[in-house]
Amino acid sequence: MTESYSSLLIVLPLFFMSLGIALFVMKAIDNAKGQLAARKAIGEESDHDPYMDALAVLLKVLNFNQQETKEKLVKAGIYSNVIANVYYLIKIVPFVVCLCVAIFLLIAEFFDISMFVVVVALSAIVFLIAPDAYVASRGNRITRKISNRLPFLLDLMNVCVHTGMTIEASLEYLAKELRTVDKHLAYVLKKTLERAQLVGIERALEDFYTFVPTAEAQSVVMTLTQSLKYGSSVGPVLGTLACDIRELSMMDLEEKIGKMGAKMSIPLIAFIMVPIIVLIAAPGIMRMLA
Repeated sequence: MTESYSSLLIVLPLFFMSLGIALFVMKAIDNAKGQLAARKAIGEESDHDPYMDALAVLLKVLNFNQQETKEKLVKAGIYSNVIANVYYLIKIVPFVVCLCVAIFLLIAEFFDISMFVVVVALSAIVFLIAPDAYVASRGNRITRKISNRLPFLLDLMNVCVHTGMTIEASLEYLAKELRTVDKHLAYVLKKTLERAQLVGIERALEDFYTFVPTAEAQSVVMTLTQSLKYGSSVGPVLGTLACDIRELSMMDLEEKIGKMGAKMSIPLIAFIMVPIIVLIAAPGIMRMLA
């Protein structure tokens, strides 16, 4: 009798969970059909396979927080729209599969409840938490990399400006030429140029800071905006700004080097000083105990 109640307690949540998933999938399919019908009604044609278009629309409907997800992936250097559409599915589907397998093994008494909790917790860490942590870490690393490339970019812009190019023309030229050097910096320049064609170079430079939210990028944006606003020569400003950013980077590096001594003292105390004290005091303590 107790076993039947325990099985019932496990089967009922699974039934309601599967019912909710089925309702959600059916609603998503209906929304996808509506979007496809709307696209066909307004005469929007596509050169791709209609089945692939239907799959893309369905994946877009199943995706959550599309704009936020796309921004996080772009900061992490992942520019594919397909990955942005299936990002949550990549996370949720494996976790649901592991959860169902764990529940089946629990019902079949291959697992006890403690092992079930451990498996579910590990699955949540691997499939739900680890991807977000990796994307955030990769985004921070790429942001620092682009920020370190800014003096190099300013020097190239200075050369382009001295040859007679405008800021927009230099950005367009460098966005093409820097693909082989740094594709992430080239992508940011491309998006800045596209934004400049819509809202103007000053507003595009302000949006550049959203792609690279660092102090160096903020100084670049403020300096170029002031130069464009008051009509001062941009060439000398770019060279001076590149030198200033290099000096700031060198000061940060010297500060990190200065902190290394204090940081190295912790492992020295933990792994060298403490064993030496033990070796010195141990014989005397052992004689006292004897």
